Amino acid sequence: MNSDKEVTKSLNKIENLDKILNDLSRYYSELKSETITREDIFDTLYLCLNIKFDWEHPLDFWDLDISYDEAKNTLINFDFKTIFHKVESEKDIIPQDLLMKTKAQIKSKGLIWLIHKYDADPFPSNPHAHELGSGLKLDLRNGKCYRKKKQVATIKKKDLIKIRIQASKDFDLPKLEI
Repeated sequence: MNSDKEVTKSLNKIENLDKILNDLSRYYSELKSETITREDIFDTLYLCLNIKFDWEHPLDFWDLDISYDEAKNTLINFDFKTIFHKVESEKDIIPQDLLMKTKAQIKSKGLIWLIHKYDADPFPSNPHAHELGSGLKLDLRNGKCYRKKKQVATIKKKDLIKIRIQASKDFDLPKLEI
């Protein structure tokens, strides 16, 4: 069982990360002369750090030990257009058991895929899409979905094509292989 000291330490870490997100949101909004929300900063840090720390899910972020300056330097060369060009798909294109289970259901139009054009890890395709809510990566060539490097699902060709049509407006995509 967690001691009061461990709980306090965890809460302090979360409060510190929350402050960093808010401060970076203000900093990068001023620097880039456009609104960059704390959620945008969260998504961006996740995209930049998930490989380094071998995260499986965005909630792993809250265990991160990082200073404001380290986080700021991590994002200094990031192209924030990546997080502004989101592609939405139907929720039922991947098995529901791969999606995060919650105690409350929030109505949503579907899944939001982020395409990271200059991802440090070009696996499974370059570019590929991240569905941050589930921690899945989508190969834009063939519709295979991965968690870490393990294939866990494949979306239907028609669903992949819908995603590719939306994504092709802002990104050069790899050749379709299905």
